[in-house]
Amino acid sequence: MGPEQYRKIYEWFTARPAALKALALCSRLLPLVQGAAYLALLALLGFRWAAGGDSMQLLARAVLVPGAVFAGGSALRAALNRPRPYEQPGFTPLLPKETAGKAFPSRHTLSGAVIAMAWLPVSGAAAAVLAVLAVAIGATRVLAGVHRVGDVAAGAALGFGLGALGMLL
Repeated sequence: MGPEQYRKIYEWFTARPAALKALALCSRLLPLVQGAAYLALLALLGFRWAAGGDSMQLLARAVLVPGAVFAGGSALRAALNRPRPYEQPGFTPLLPKETAGKAFPSRHTLSGAVIAMAWLPVSGAAAAVLAVLAVAIGATRVLAGVHRVGDVAAGAALGFGLGALGMLL
């Protein structure tokens, strides 16, 4: 998305302070909700394993799969070092950010998606809710002007795809 295309989004939000505050709040809170959901999953699986109800394998996968996907996504970001939208001349993001490069794939979206998939073998309903939140995280990243649609789409594809593969195989 170029500066002129993004300017429409920028102007819409700046003309609506409540919407801009909501975007900023979602941008901060949604990743925290995903992180809390992941900690809750690990606690649940740990308690189940300690009580003899689940095997250690499910807990190990819930740790190793998201960890590997996150590490792989981070390595890919560093290797590609794709610039962020706001690094273009004339592009002002709605939510200021100082990071240069490392835009592809969106790590926030990737993390949210793989956390959703970590829940899949435990609760399909929780996984579905968290998947919607992961998509919302991606949308906030684009609307805030810190990622392109392709960055968040790649993060979602990697997180959902590799997460489901790792958790269900």
